[in-house]
Amino acid sequence: MLDVFYVTHDLAKQMYKKIITLDKGNKTIVLSGIFVFILTLALISSNYHINNDFIAFATTLNNTQTQPNINAKSIYDTGTAVLGSNVKNLIILIPDEAHHGNGEAKENRFIEQSFLPQKSIINKGTKVIWFSGDVSHEHQIILNNDQSLFDSGTLPEFTESNPMVFNTVGNFGYISPDIDQEAVQKGFVMKGDVKVIDQSNVLNSSANNTVIGSSAITTPSSDEATQAAATTTTTLSPATSNNNIETVGVFMVPTKDIDEYVQDFKNNGFSIDSTYSFKDLRGLARDTGSEQTLLVWTAGPTMTVDTAISALKDIGEKLPYK
Repeated sequence: MLDVFYVTHDLAKQMYKKIITLDKGNKTIVLSGIFVFILTLALISSNYHINNDFIAFATTLNNTQTQPNINAKSIYDTGTAVLGSNVKNLIILIPDEAHHGNGEAKENRFIEQSFLPQKSIINKGTKVIWFSGDVSHEHQIILNNDQSLFDSGTLPEFTESNPMVFNTVGNFGYISPDIDQEAVQKGFVMKGDVKVIDQSNVLNSSANNTVIGSSAITTPSSDEATQAAATTTTTLSPATSNNNIETVGVFMVPTKDIDEYVQDFKNNGFSIDSTYSFKDLRGLARDTGSEQTLLVWTAGPTMTVDTAISALKDIGEKLPYK
């Protein structure tokens, strides 16, 4: 902006030397022209800086949105997981009682999200598998309301869909049409989203594989009066190198037995990225308590997807959900 000022100042000095010899009428015309010229230069300069600042801001925002993030609390709060370019496989969980919608006669869900994560931002070429943890219910995953594009077939409890590899950049919505009829009548739809991007960033585990456990209950305001648990942290020794994450998934387990489930995951070769405990929507229930924990796990290249799925089935069948 100062550069423009100095240029216009020098031009004005030169023009002034020439116009002092003109008569009054011509001086007015020339001075008006100079004023318009200087004003135009100032506006162009201002617009240049504004546009560049806007572009810089938009670029920064875009980079922020695509920074990998699989933190359990973030997934609980936003429903979104962002994967890095090193992640080859994502296993999306259908949590227990996910087929119940809002406003039913009895709220039977544990968590707001029908899928964990509800929205996934993945790199082009990532393989996605849906795993059902909804006990005693069957599900079907359809992509973009088009069975010819992707149809998982029937998924009973603790079974996985056939994989879907997303090779095209874009947004893909998916639904599970086989849900509770009372929820259907009230307009509830089990749906999630996959956003595919050209991701250049790499996903690393949380520092020291931090595990978060419940210590106290806080009550934030929300339409569902959801109560989220305050947290404390404990450090686990990582089982997987931060730079060797290839498979990622989320699981839901009762908080009261979190230590046991964390150990089960570790014994099966998983690393625990993070956990987040929350007061569930269902409230106090036999065997499950009133708090659940989201557990984000990762696996490296030495664990195949089939091995990971098999371990998830074994762990899932031990859960007290009914």
